[in-house]
Amino acid sequence: MISINQDWTSFEGIDQDTDHARLLRTVLKSANWNHLCSKAIEIRRKLDPQTHETITCSAETSKFTSGQCNLVIVVRFSDSIEWLARIMLPLECEEDVSSLSLLSEISTMDLIRTKSSVPVPRVFGYDTTTNEIGYRYILMEAIPGKTLDMRIALSVPNEHKRSFAAQLAGYIYELSTITFNKIGRVISPDLPQADGQFDLHAFPIDGSDIAPLNTSLEYFYLLRKAQTKSILKAHPNDSEWETAAWLLEKSLTSLVVEEHLYGPFPICHLDFHYNNIIVDDSFRIIGIIDWSHSQAVPIERFAMIPEFIPPPAAPESTKRAITGFRDLFIAELENIEIQKSKTSSASKFDLSRLFSSPRAEAVCRCTYSYPWRAIFDAKLTLPLFYGKNAKLEDFRAFFTDRRV
Repeated sequence: MISINQDWTSFEGIDQDTDHARLLRTVLKSANWNHLCSKAIEIRRKLDPQTHETITCSAETSKFTSGQCNLVIVVRFSDSIEWLARIMLPLECEEDVSSLSLLSEISTMDLIRTKSSVPVPRVFGYDTTTNEIGYRYILMEAIPGKTLDMRIALSVPNEHKRSFAAQLAGYIYELSTITFNKIGRVISPDLPQADGQFDLHAFPIDGSDIAPLNTSLEYFYLLRKAQTKSILKAHPNDSEWETAAWLLEKSLTSLVVEEHLYGPFPICHLDFHYNNIIVDDSFRIIGIIDWSHSQAVPIERFAMIPEFIPPPAAPESTKRAITGFRDLFIAELENIEIQKSKTSSASKFDLSRLFSSPRAEAVCRCTYSYPWRAIFDAKLTLPLFYGKNAKLEDFRAFFTDRRV
């Protein structure tokens, strides 16, 4: 049997002198792996009373994968069944992976499994408190398959692109039907066995928890204001950076679809990219992973997938591949909308129109970026709202004059 961790790279590609590498070594050395295995066996016996009483398991720490805030290893049982153990790294990630964040991720996956056919890992057990293992953790299903190694449009072979686009469109459509009347993170009050009731809780923006919001405009405003604050702090009294920040803020009202100002707000995977999609050998999607930053969002944010926005500096062949796949996806999404339009499971949104609108790129540039990209993003946003001849230099002069 081929293990799910056969291609995991462990420390390969990680600078050994970084704090992240040192943190990984600390966790690998100090975690109580025997206790983790005992918990895994205990949970498995609860889930399946027929589990043989002599079953054992081991934590495969010699091969792992990791992210900024977590370490993932395989827990292998003596009957060859494998689970994943995701260990939350301490200190540098403490704020981002608070107990509430972890519970939200688990709740979101449970909600999606309950309300759709989107393939998400099953969570078997978790602990968000101080425990004998030494770190917060999740024990979850190991989905056999491989993640894509670059953008969807460049990873999926041409002969599989249409079927991949159709499958992806179907899952995105289903997610659009899971909606709330406010913007926020999902928490089930009945974990670990949710009964279908889910509440909305605060979500993070720039290190602060924001109470659930009522409108899309509030959401975009707070995101943009946080970036403006960072821009002005890094570039005080610099008119070019100030102009860029001002322009990106002024674009906010153009992002909002008025009819959906007050919702409904669909659940969204905020880190949806190729590395979080698991496929089989035929490039069928068999898993979508890492829901740690998911929440209910405005439909304008939902209808923006960064995978569909070509990098301006990319070769023309890459841009054509990305826009070509996006067009396939939109066509398949439109087919689904036609089929579902007269059913009880119809989406409340005109998704294909939203995904094909220039608004999607504007949302990306204005809200899904970094402060250090502000001038670059402002230059790319201007033509979307003011025409191809709009120049940042002209707006800079106007911005400077209006302050006099």
